Amino acid sequence: MSVKFPAIGSRVVAKVIETEGTCTIGMKPGDEFELSTHKCGDFCGLFYSNIAGWVTTLQLGGTFPFGDDPDVQVWECPNLNNRVKVELRRIKE
Repeated sequence: MSVKFPAIGSRVVAKVIETEGTCTIGMKPGDEFELSTHKCGDFCGLFYSNIAGWVTTLQLGGTFPFGDDPDVQVWECPNLNNRVKVELRRIKE
C-alpha cells in the first residue's frame, strides 16, 4: 500500500552529526531523514519517540525557550551505549 502524507507546516530534517559507538540500526554521520507528526521513515523508532514533540514543535512553527537559532535543535539518542547526535532543522518553504 502506498501512503501519501499530507503537507502540514514546515518540513523537518534530522541530520546525523555525530556518533559514539555503533548505532544499532546503522545510522552514521551525514545521514538525513525527513520527519513529521505523521512519519519517521527509516529513522530509529526509539530515538523518534524521544524527540517527536520537538519535531512537531518545529513543524508547526513553535519556538524553544533555549538555543540561539529557533529553527535548529540538537538532540542525542537515549541509547547510552551507542550515542547518535542529530540536528533537527526546520525547512521553511
